[in-house]
Amino acid sequence: MSPRTLLLLAATLSAAPLWSQERPVEPRPWPFEGSDIPVNPRMHFGELDNGMRWVWMANPKPEERSYLRLHINAGSLAEGEGERGMAHFLEHMAFNGSRNFPAGTLVEWFQKHGMAFGADTNAFTSFGETIYQLDLPDSGADSLREGLQVLRDFADGLLIDEQEVEAEKGVIDGEERERDSAGYRVLVQMLRLAMDGTRVPERLPIGVQADRDAFTAAGVRAFYEKWYRPENATLILVGDLGELDPEGLIREAFRTWAAPAAPLAQEPAPGAPSFAHRFFSVFEREIPSVSIEVAMLEPDVEERLTRAEMLRRIPAQYARSMLNLRLQELAKEDGAPFLRAFASRAEGPDTLGVFQGETLRITCKPEQWREALAACEQELRRALTYGFQQAELEEARSNALRELRESVEQEATVGSPAYLQALLAAAENPAILADARTTLELLQPAIEKLTVEGCRMALAGSWRTGTLILAATGGLDLGAQAGELLEQAWEGSRKVEVEKPAEIAADAFAYASSPDDPGVVAEREHVEDLDIHRVQFENGVRLWIKKTAFKDKQVLVSAQLGAGSLTLPPERYPLVYVADQVFDRCGLEAHSEDDLRRLTAGRVAGVSVSVGTDAFVFSGSTTSEDLLLQCELMCAYLQHPGWREEGLRSFRKRVPQTYEMLRHQQAGPIMTDFIPALHGGDPRFGLPPQAAVEAVTLEQMQEWMAPHLQSDPLDVVFIGDLDVEETVAAAARSFGKLPPRSAPEDVSANLRFPGMRSGLRQEHAVDTQIQNALILVAFPTTDGRDPRTRRALTLLGEVVADRLRVEVREKLGASYSPGAAAESSTVFPELGFLMMQAVAAPDQAEPLLAECLNVAESLAEDGVTGEELERMKEPLLKHVRDQQETNGFWLAAVSDLHNRPEALEDVRSVWRDLEAISAEELSELARQYLPRERASVVIVQPQAAAADAQAKPGR
Repeated sequence: MSPRTLLLLAATLSAAPLWSQERPVEPRPWPFEGSDIPVNPRMHFGELDNGMRWVWMANPKPEERSYLRLHINAGSLAEGEGERGMAHFLEHMAFNGSRNFPAGTLVEWFQKHGMAFGADTNAFTSFGETIYQLDLPDSGADSLREGLQVLRDFADGLLIDEQEVEAEKGVIDGEERERDSAGYRVLVQMLRLAMDGTRVPERLPIGVQADRDAFTAAGVRAFYEKWYRPENATLILVGDLGELDPEGLIREAFRTWAAPAAPLAQEPAPGAPSFAHRFFSVFEREIPSVSIEVAMLEPDVEERLTRAEMLRRIPAQYARSMLNLRLQELAKEDGAPFLRAFASRAEGPDTLGVFQGETLRITCKPEQWREALAACEQELRRALTYGFQQAELEEARSNALRELRESVEQEATVGSPAYLQALLAAAENPAILADARTTLELLQPAIEKLTVEGCRMALAGSWRTGTLILAATGGLDLGAQAGELLEQAWEGSRKVEVEKPAEIAADAFAYASSPDDPGVVAEREHVEDLDIHRVQFENGVRLWIKKTAFKDKQVLVSAQLGAGSLTLPPERYPLVYVADQVFDRCGLEAHSEDDLRRLTAGRVAGVSVSVGTDAFVFSGSTTSEDLLLQCELMCAYLQHPGWREEGLRSFRKRVPQTYEMLRHQQAGPIMTDFIPALHGGDPRFGLPPQAAVEAVTLEQMQEWMAPHLQSDPLDVVFIGDLDVEETVAAAARSFGKLPPRSAPEDVSANLRFPGMRSGLRQEHAVDTQIQNALILVAFPTTDGRDPRTRRALTLLGEVVADRLRVEVREKLGASYSPGAAAESSTVFPELGFLMMQAVAAPDQAEPLLAECLNVAESLAEDGVTGEELERMKEPLLKHVRDQQETNGFWLAAVSDLHNRPEALEDVRSVWRDLEAISAEELSELARQYLPRERASVVIVQPQAAAADAQAKPGR
């Protein structure tokens, strides 16, 4: 029942006892133990005498960073009666006072050590686990020792003060409000029906307010001492450790964590599903589309991931992949009754070990649910009856083998977070921890031996076993007869005979370049300090090339063309909005989007096109081996765009659902009313009207874009694991042969806009059951064309966000996750703002707004302190350091040269500027931009709450 999405959504709602004694404890076995698939030899496993497991891995990317995780093998399923929500509540208490960090000091300690609260330090509670995370900015022994001390405090040093417990109740109430949504309401009902007979529906991680209100410090501490035990914990460390062996540091930090004498309690099993509800519907009027989920399920049986088991799964896995490509193509056809459909396998941790089986999820309009179900049921049955074509299998096989080989080639530069996630998954669930070469050697022979009939038989066998479940959720109200109507529709479709699919025709790529007549290089330059090569062809196309060692076998490419949206007047923005989402879906003259997918199977090449504010952007990711194909594809989109109707048709099918959903969401009036008004009524900011979007035609797109594609100025950026001269040669055969480029268009008239609004106040009511009020406060600032000012405003936004955390969340408990950030345009003069955001109960909207304004006013009057500036700087500097070690950073920075010749100086000055910005500088910006009277405000509430507020005396 789309279990991964379902359970991830649910999970987001999301000191040694005196009677302990030291004794050797048998550690829990790792779930992968006993498998015949070898573990990556770079992973070092061990355990302490107290039973705590640990694993560490040295990995050089990103440089200097290390990642620590403390995994506690207990989540919401461990909660007893009256404890619903306690695992998650306890996770919150970890940040509210411990042995070495008094209440209110831990976040500041993180910031001083270069860690941002939320991004680098956080925690997460799910049904079966609680995870604490620390992303350390450096990997020295001292830094690791301090990080381990924090995690040790979480393990057995929490103070759990009664006053802090009471204060945190309001914070978690706020979190529950913020997590509420139409999707969450559907999720709760789906869990209740699909997992009937299990503990899962009654043990959502967020808990229930009635239980939380009764929590006491003693009760929380009892839960803590029961479940937070060394034999229930796993310490994971992955990072740029160099030659450091951290085992001694781990032992030093955790060896005195004593295991209690009492035996470890076993977390209750979720239980077996009853499958009592086979055909059912969950109506939610705030979701305009319908999700139909078909599944063939049976109780889950945990399988050890051995070589034999992995190989057994392969044929069905590739059958699903081929089926999904068919469904993807079918959804694009004229008259297709569904928006999208996807087949998958549900099992293991995705379903909490409750059930396993095959699933098919269909998304459609409410009025087309019968036709959508029939179309997808029949396509599934067609695959199970007639199987697949050799061309489909070759496409799937080529892509799979390419990905496996690519994993081997890129393994030396894989980032630590990827290994970290694999180890976290392996802490309590069966997982494969082999290195890339072992995985390739295991899977490649089996993939090469796959047959279309073997794939068909495997998938057909999976769909024959289990209990059929069919559920419809969203904007479809079937009433009391829902089950009967769904069953009738399913059985009716099953009676329709299906035919063998038509043969797939394969064409050769029509836009291959010739090596015999490359474009001529007119100029070359090497920017030595940044190691960037500039090459200009006689046709005016400029190349910017930077060779890096950040990620093996990755080359990022971006072509910046012309002036993008600035080539149209503001009133024609709906055309920009549509073209941005449609152009690349229209394929090429000779090849549809699906043709191109088949033609590039087994290759690393593809093009994504967007309409940027000041450039049309053609981008892709490739390798040095496929670089020529990547260049040829990009040039084909420039010279031979398809303007195919299916691209616009697919987009138009989604438009009504998008706008209808926004009518029930707080973001709706923000995007349609407040943002445009904040920008002086300029229609380019915010969401264009639905009617204007639906009126856009392909002919309008072609009339606007075609001349720009043929001759506008073009800069092409190549960043990554490449050979400079080979890159120039590939570009000469492709970009160097384009028609001559024209001079830049004068778009100065379209750079004008009415200016940012101060003193604006809007109130909106939306038709929703979600009892939240959203408050946005925007202070107009200035543009970001001066990099020092832009960076100072960014830091000021960080200071405002931190003040909101302290004053609004920690002191008042008025909002769970208030935030702030500054935006400064490098395109439009004088366009910039600092935005504050917070969510509260509707009756607390005005007090929360007042507190947000007080935070800004305090900064405007009293300024920024040196201490808080340094706390904000350290995480930002570490973030910049990390970003500069990525291809993506350099792609964005160098691409800016298309319209900003000073872009390279921006790169050179970023570290210098951030280090030099002073508290006095930020205080002056606060005095200039944050006075209360400059604020523009919007409050969005549910309709009922807004009506109550209007009815109060004095309104």
